[in-house]
Amino acid sequence: MGEQAEDGRLLSILVVEDNVVNQRVAAALLATIGHRVTIRSNGREAVQAVLEHDFDVILMDIQMPVLDGLAAAREIRALADPVKARIPIMAISANVAEADILRYRDSGIDEVLGKPLGPDKLKQLLSRYTAAPPPAAAAPADDLLDTAQIEALRQALAPTKLRELFDLARESLQSSADQLHSGWQKQDAAQIGAAAHRVAGVARNFGCLALGLCAARIEAAAQSDGNGRQEQAKFDSLLLRSLQAMPGVTDAV
Repeated sequence: MGEQAEDGRLLSILVVEDNVVNQRVAAALLATIGHRVTIRSNGREAVQAVLEHDFDVILMDIQMPVLDGLAAAREIRALADPVKARIPIMAISANVAEADILRYRDSGIDEVLGKPLGPDKLKQLLSRYTAAPPPAAAAPADDLLDTAQIEALRQALAPTKLRELFDLARESLQSSADQLHSGWQKQDAAQIGAAAHRVAGVARNFGCLALGLCAARIEAAAQSDGNGRQEQAKFDSLLLRSLQAMPGVTDAV
């Protein structure tokens, strides 16, 4: 393409993510680095986008409605066009155990990017395509907040954009928490799992480390004939503490 991003060649990147807030985070971070971004909300839309447009890299969430990330990757790898069939696909997932990574690679995934997203991780992931040097290691996170992730967002985004995204994150976390409580009341495992998954994704991207881990445990329980209700008191406490500890309007400026 010949154009220049902050750290090398400009890339056309397809981001496939069903969570609207996480879409905004990924788009903002990639735009800050200097790349062009196209957003799609599920694997079926992603396959169609690949058929219609040319991309250098695909960032693919794994758990999505309609068609999940692994099924989408398999369909892309089976395309008749040999160039489109070999587009680098990077999985975006909170599940990065060795068994998970092997499963992703079996479906045609090239690399795995663990959540939460951050500019340093993205630059490192994309460096082989932009000739960018690897970034310095991030500082370790504390128990409640991933301070390195929050600082990375501060450094990458303008204050107004940072405020906007943190406001969206608060709304999303509270709304998903309400859906989680509703699921517990109705004993609806599917609703519990979906709500917990949304909480975990947003929490990790916005540095709410402990809340994200708690939500991931609830999601896992909902997927294995449980409901994670034993985590409710801890979840409620972590939600309140995380919302209070997240940067506010004056902090974000």
